[in-house]
Amino acid sequence: MEPGLHQWLRDEKLPVTIVEGLDKHQNFKLLSRQIEEVIKHEQITHVNVHNNWQLALVSWIKYRKIIPQKFKIIYTIHGYRHNSPLKTIPAIAIIGTALFLTTDRVISMSTYVSNKFRLLKYKTDLVFYMMNQPQFNKKENIISSNPLRLVFPAQFRHGKQQEMIVEAVSEYVKRTYDYTIRVVLPGAGPTQDSIRQLAAEKGIENLIEFPGKLSLDKVWEEYEKSNVAIISSNVETYGRCIAEPFALGRCVVTRPTGVALDIIRDGENGFFFNDRFQLADILVDLHNNPEKVTAAANRAFIDKSIFHRDAVLASYISAINKV
Repeated sequence: MEPGLHQWLRDEKLPVTIVEGLDKHQNFKLLSRQIEEVIKHEQITHVNVHNNWQLALVSWIKYRKIIPQKFKIIYTIHGYRHNSPLKTIPAIAIIGTALFLTTDRVISMSTYVSNKFRLLKYKTDLVFYMMNQPQFNKKENIISSNPLRLVFPAQFRHGKQQEMIVEAVSEYVKRTYDYTIRVVLPGAGPTQDSIRQLAAEKGIENLIEFPGKLSLDKVWEEYEKSNVAIISSNVETYGRCIAEPFALGRCVVTRPTGVALDIIRDGENGFFFNDRFQLADILVDLHNNPEKVTAAANRAFIDKSIFHRDAVLASYISAINKV
């Protein structure tokens, strides 16, 4: 996730220990012994885990004896089977109970997720993902408002709802007769063919690009070439597809999900929509009032400071200092 992280830690004289096979769900006792050795040798006081397997390992180390070990367990929530409505409710119940019983502090990356675990709010802190790559440190936001160029990098699967974008753009073209609009949909997945077919049925296949799965650098390049980022997902627990274009100074038009609820002020530094009709209305409005594109994008570019290193570190340190 962070190229060069291990070397950066070594350069800062911080010890790095790699536990091989940590995320393979096997060799539980061997892994727990190895982790326990690291905790004792390095005199670890706080352990931040990021999934349920890691939580099980660390909880076993801490609580397997009558007197628990003294280190604190912090859990960062990244998901709760949110892509499956049938699995969401039992997953929240099971994960919530485990966090209530075993953790000292919980970190959520969006208020959207925090609200799913309301009973844990007394020990939950909000900490955003840090945008510390060089691409997010640009000093000037250069953006054109016309023609509209939309981008939504995501897997093609149910829940991402690229079909909503296609249908909204089709309605937009009918209402504006604007054939200069372009839509870029990077990604791959099982629903891609049906989205292509839908675009052809709507007669707008020439307006939509399917570049396939792109590297992160290429995705950032697509953001820079675009002026509007569309996020049509049913659910994002955080949503880098929301945060990244926001931090890059693009006009973000999104469903009210994930980190969008923490950073977007509707009509000021971005726009919210709930269905294809609202999305089409927003696109028509941006076409008729192109200054709104640059105004929202430039406001987002100013507000991106909440993702900067100092702000994120301050919120994280505040969280762990509470235990």
